Amino acid sequence: LQLPITASEAGSGLVPPAVATELLGQAGSIMILIMLFMAIVSTGSAESIAVSSLVAYDIYREYINPEATGAQILFVSRVVVCAFGLIMGALSILLFEIGLNLGWVYLFMGVVIGSAVAPLWNMMTWKKASGTGAVIAAWSGFFLAISGWLVAAKIQSDEISIATLGTNEVMLSGNLIAIFSSALIH
Repeated sequence: LQLPITASEAGSGLVPPAVATELLGQAGSIMILIMLFMAIVSTGSAESIAVSSLVAYDIYREYINPEATGAQILFVSRVVVCAFGLIMGALSILLFEIGLNLGWVYLFMGVVIGSAVAPLWNMMTWKKASGTGAVIAAWSGFFLAISGWLVAAKIQSDEISIATLGTNEVMLSGNLIAIFSSALIH
């Protein structure tokens, strides 16, 4: 069975709706739409609450106003939810305009945050793990991953562009450098 979508559409995350529509027709499309709506609303809500709680309690009450009342914390939380929503909306528009699809962003996440995996694992499972070492390993792994990712694109395609940075081999090299370099450093 060949799905009626292009590689670009697949990279934009359209495989599940295409499969549902192909197998179940319009009912499949409606089910995917409902599921996607619920997942996005749930995730957005959780992220908004997490960010607003961190800012309100860990920054505002801790450093800015230690005597904050419940009403003041609630106000700060609401402002942060609105600001966070606007910033994330602007970021999504920016990423779309730049031409980055979901596949690109998902793979890039490994390059950016992969270097924290081994140090965090070590901190949770190894008694002698150093917090300072974990921070140094995570940041060093991050910079090595970004460097390796850029170098891999240059070596593979002789240029650095969104397209060359998004190839599977280049993304894989950045992800592996992030994970293994930070593990080795820590």
